[in-house]
Amino acid sequence: MRHVLVSWIGSTDFRAVTEEREVGLGPIANALDARSFDEVVLVSDFSKSRVAPFLAWLRRRSAQPVHVDWVSLRNPTHFGDIYEAAVASVTATLERHGGKADLTFHLSPGTPAMAAVWIILAKTRFPAELIESSREHGVKTASVPFDISAEFLPDLLRKPDERLEQVTAALPRRLLNSRPSSTAAAPCSGR
Repeated sequence: MRHVLVSWIGSTDFRAVTEEREVGLGPIANALDARSFDEVVLVSDFSKSRVAPFLAWLRRRSAQPVHVDWVSLRNPTHFGDIYEAAVASVTATLERHGGKADLTFHLSPGTPAMAAVWIILAKTRFPAELIESSREHGVKTASVPFDISAEFLPDLLRKPDERLEQVTAALPRRLLNSRPSSTAAAPCSGR
C-alpha cells in the first residue's frame, strides 16, 4: 500500500525557499526529511505563480512525486470550503491508488481551520495518521483521541450557534428601538 502525505501549503513553507536560515525547512520539507512517503499531495488555494518556486525547491530536495490539487476558497478560514476541498483531494488521491492508501495528514501548514478539518476527516471519514512539525521539536505524530475530538466539535460549533442566537434575539429589540416614536415628527412626503 502506498504511503501518502496530504497537506495544505502554508506561508512558512514559502518562506523556507528564501529564508531557510531564519525559519528552517518549513513543515512540509521537515516531514519529507523525517518520514518516508511514496507520494506527496499538496492542497493549495494560492496562485500557481506563488507556488511554483516552492514546488521547484521541494522537488530538488525530495525524490517523492508531488501532486498539487488546486482549490478555490472564499477565505482560508471558511470551514465549508476547506472541508469540501480536503474531501475532494483525499477522494481523488484514493481513486488514483485504487481506493487504498496509507494516509498521513499534516496539521502544521495552513490555518487552524485547515488543521481542524484534517482532524475531523482523520477521525471520521478517512482514517489517517496526523502529524505536526516544528523547527524546535521536529516531526511527530499528533495524538488526538477520538473522545477529545467528539467533545471538541460541539464546542467548536457552539460558539457560532451562540452568536447566532444572540444576534437573532437582539434583532427584534433593535427593530423596535429604531422605529420612530409617536411623538417624533412624521417625515415630510411630497418633496
